[in-house]
Amino acid sequence: MAPVKTRLVLGLAIAAGGCSSISLSALHDPLYRASPHTSTITARASDSEKGVSEIRIDVIEGELTACTENGGLPSLIPCRIHAVSRTRVCTFANETGPVSCALGLPLGDRRLITYTTSARNGAGRTTSTGAITYAAGAPLTQTQFMSFFTIPWETARPVWWHTDTPSGSGADDRIDVGFFPDADFGTNYQAFTSGMQTVSLGAFFNDTDQFATTYRIWKNSFNLWAGPPGADGEEGCSRSLTGSASTIAGVTEGDVILHQNAFRDCAAISQGGAGTTQIGLSDAAWVFVHESGHFLHGLGDEYVGGGNWSVSDPANVYDSKASCEAAAATLSINPSFCAQIGTTGTWRMDDGSPTTMEDRVLTSDWRTASGIALSRRFTRCGSGACY
Repeated sequence: MAPVKTRLVLGLAIAAGGCSSISLSALHDPLYRASPHTSTITARASDSEKGVSEIRIDVIEGELTACTENGGLPSLIPCRIHAVSRTRVCTFANETGPVSCALGLPLGDRRLITYTTSARNGAGRTTSTGAITYAAGAPLTQTQFMSFFTIPWETARPVWWHTDTPSGSGADDRIDVGFFPDADFGTNYQAFTSGMQTVSLGAFFNDTDQFATTYRIWKNSFNLWAGPPGADGEEGCSRSLTGSASTIAGVTEGDVILHQNAFRDCAAISQGGAGTTQIGLSDAAWVFVHESGHFLHGLGDEYVGGGNWSVSDPANVYDSKASCEAAAATLSINPSFCAQIGTTGTWRMDDGSPTTMEDRVLTSDWRTASGIALSRRFTRCGSGACY
C-alpha cells in the first residue's frame, strides 16, 4: 500500500540515555468496530532488574475524513480533523514484575485514533513504542465527504497502522494486509469485524500457539486494514472484489476475504495476492496464516492435493529430488530432509516437525525452506523493500 508506508525499528523500543532492560508492548481492543463503543488501549511493561516506575499512554483522537477538507479528491488513506489529545499516566513503586496501564476511550462514528506508549524504570531510563493508528465507528459514506462524487469510493479503515513517518515517504517497509467481508455477511458488517478480530489476534498477537510465533515476532512489519463490502469468495478458488473493495485491494500487498459459509479455503500462489478464510473455524487464524504463506510469500502446499509449486524465495516445493537436494545444500539444510509429496513427483524439505504449509495443527511453524523465505521477506522489510 504505497501511500501509507511508514518506518519503525522492528520490534525494538528506544531507551533514552543508553540500553534498557524494559520490555514494553501496547494494543487496543477491539481492533476495529464499525459502531460506537468503548476502545481500551492497554500498555504492559516489565523490568526484572530495575523495576517499572511509570507507564504513559498518549492519544490523539479526531474525526476521520477522506482528506477533502482542502478541496482535493478523496483519498484511500484517511485524514483527521478536530483532533484532541488525551494522556493517561500510571505510576508504580519500581515494580519488578509485569505491570499494565489502560486508557478507555468512548468512541462515536468516524473516529481516527493514534497512540504511543512509554515506560520508565527505576533507574530513570525510558523506552517507547512507535505510533499506532486505528479507526473506530461507522465509516465515511460517499455522500458524507463529496455529494457530487459519483464513482464508488471509501477510505481504507486502519486496524493496526504504523504511522511513525509521514504517509508517502516512499519506504516499502510494511506488508499491508486488507481484510474484506464476503457477500455472505450481507449487511452484517459487525459480524465481519468480530471475525476479523479473532483472526487478527490469533495470527499477530498470539503468544500461545506455535504457528503464530513468526508473525507475532514480526508484527511490526505489517499494517492491517479493514475494507468495505464488495468481495465474494466461492468454492473452487473463485474470488472477486468490486467497487471500493477492488480499489483498496489494488494498493495492498495481500487481501483476505473472510466468509461464513463453509467451503475449502485457498489462495493465489504469488508474492502479493488474495485468499480466503472461514471465520467460524476453531483454527481460523491458522488457516489465514497458511493461506498467507501462499498469497504473501509465494509458498506452495507441501501436502497431497494442494498447489504443489512455489514462487517463493527460496522455493519450498521442487520438481525433482535432485533439485530439492541441490537447493537444500545451498540453503545449508540437510539434503536427506528431501521427501516426495505423496506420489506427485514434487518434493519438499521435511525435518520431521509440523510445518505450516503441510500440517494443519496449532503446533506447526515455518520450517526449512519456507522459514528461510519468511526470514528473507522480513529482512527486506527492515531495509525498506518488502517486495
